[in-house]
Amino acid sequence: MLETTKATSASHPSHSENETSSKAKKPSLAVDGKTVPEAYLRRLELSAQDPIVRHKKGGTYVTITWTEFHKNVLKIFSYLNSLGLENDEKICIFSQSSPDWMLIDYASQCAGLVAVPIYHSNSEEDVAYILENCQAKLIFVDDEGCCTKLDGVFKKTNRPIPVVTLFEKATGTSPYPTKNFSELLRAPETKGIDATFRKMAAQVLPTATASIVYTSGTTGCPKGVVLTQSNFTHEARALAEAVQLTNTDDTLTFLPFAHIMGRMESLIPIFSGIVLNFAENINTVAQDIGSVGPTILVSVPRIYEKIYSKILSEVQSQPDLKKNIFQWAMAVGREYARLKSEHAVIPVFVALKYRVADQLVLSKIRTKMGGKIRLTISGGAPLARDLCEFFHACGIHIMEGYGLTETTAAITLNRPDDMCFGTVGRPFAESELRIAEDGEILVRGPVVFKEYYKNPEATKEVFQDGWFCTGDIGEINERGFLKITDRKKELIVTSGGKNIAPQKLENALKGSRLVSNCMVYGDKQKYIVALLTLNEAEILKWAKEKGLSHASYKELSQSKEVSQLMDNEVKTANGQLASYETIKKFAILPTDFSIETGEMTPSLKVKRKVVTTKFKDYIDKMY
Repeated sequence: MLETTKATSASHPSHSENETSSKAKKPSLAVDGKTVPEAYLRRLELSAQDPIVRHKKGGTYVTITWTEFHKNVLKIFSYLNSLGLENDEKICIFSQSSPDWMLIDYASQCAGLVAVPIYHSNSEEDVAYILENCQAKLIFVDDEGCCTKLDGVFKKTNRPIPVVTLFEKATGTSPYPTKNFSELLRAPETKGIDATFRKMAAQVLPTATASIVYTSGTTGCPKGVVLTQSNFTHEARALAEAVQLTNTDDTLTFLPFAHIMGRMESLIPIFSGIVLNFAENINTVAQDIGSVGPTILVSVPRIYEKIYSKILSEVQSQPDLKKNIFQWAMAVGREYARLKSEHAVIPVFVALKYRVADQLVLSKIRTKMGGKIRLTISGGAPLARDLCEFFHACGIHIMEGYGLTETTAAITLNRPDDMCFGTVGRPFAESELRIAEDGEILVRGPVVFKEYYKNPEATKEVFQDGWFCTGDIGEINERGFLKITDRKKELIVTSGGKNIAPQKLENALKGSRLVSNCMVYGDKQKYIVALLTLNEAEILKWAKEKGLSHASYKELSQSKEVSQLMDNEVKTANGQLASYETIKKFAILPTDFSIETGEMTPSLKVKRKVVTTKFKDYIDKMY
């Protein structure tokens, strides 16, 4: 029996006790438009002197207003216009997230061009494939590492294209045309350029291609997901309405704009007036949260896992009395959060206990996260239920959502006053969901992509009677909330015929503060095994407390003592699983997974095929 659920109107979030809003300015009205350029021009008129971004310069945050930002958009637009590029031609942005990234994207869309993002961490082979597949006419790069990769790419393809460097690089030293971004921004404004800009922006159609976003994927070659102007506007409007974003909101941004979640975050200021504050880098997020005091945080589960591990580690070093107070406060917070999520009446004694728990423990955790967060959004991969409940107990509302590059990011989202733990929320953005007979989630609506670029066979494979086949397995509960159970192609089928969702097992293991990453394996095998990587800082601290000597971390990770320690952690995780799901054997890897070494995607998901191949010897020994 097929199940279908339609999007309901976006709910208004309730204000949490710890919410802090700006008194300096009134919330601005949302703007709309059939295209990003149309909405951009409306935002420019409405919020000319309001800030759009803040970024660090010389160690302190510098504010850029919409008017200042637009002057630079015009400079980039003028340069693009001077190249004689025609509608629908492709330019690539090979860079980490930054205000410059946004300038290029906004200017190119208003010029009727197609911006194609490339992850800063992409391999030379992937860069070559993307440039050739989309036949890019121009590329922006942000450091010497990217330029080195381009040198290799151009030698392979024998098709060098003009390059604009976002850093100061001596021009004329490369075998291909090169310009510095700063040169473009220093150029005098061309007479009448604003009028030309507005005229061209007005000519961009809703059906026009806004971007081709190449999926990094956990296996196989990247596919170019064609997203239209209409896809972008429907998604941005739905997100802004669902979360009630206004120009009194600040977000700390650190996701790569090459990822669809980061890309939508970069466009949201146009539709809502929200201010983007750039983290210095991924390693300074915790510090930057304290400096910025964001009201909104958009992230992937890996970041929440790291924050959670850090909190548990700090608690672990406290005296027993403080540990017990923490555990009591968390139990109270979880009960309070559960009752709220179920719209149940909160008994007076529970409310009183919560106020005490909040004063003693929970408010201090919020303070560490800037003290102003009213909600956070998690997407890109499943978030462990226990982790979600932990943050809600602290008064930090993680709104888990679900979506893909092919659906222009989120198609479902939990809301502060309409949520259900263990689910990814109800549909929005005028989307419809359907559960096929084999459990696959099917989607239909205005945020679904147009096609895979130059790949009609792959496009045909993922559409069924007008529905997009997501490749994810899920179910819709009695309240209309979607629950993701696993990836269709990643389900483990044991030799005994049992279907096992690996992410459930992996989330159970990652609940340990000692585990950094893991991957379970067992397809066509008699039992399940796991590859574990450790939280190096925690293991070193534990070893010091135990007085263990070791020549190196690698030697320590392979020691009998650490193996025994992790055996207890695996047994704890197994206690949450059915007998046929339990992990029978495990291997500890000497180094962590990373983007740079190829085991993780830029959105911090494990590449199962890569890990399985790379650590085949470890897996074989367990069988």
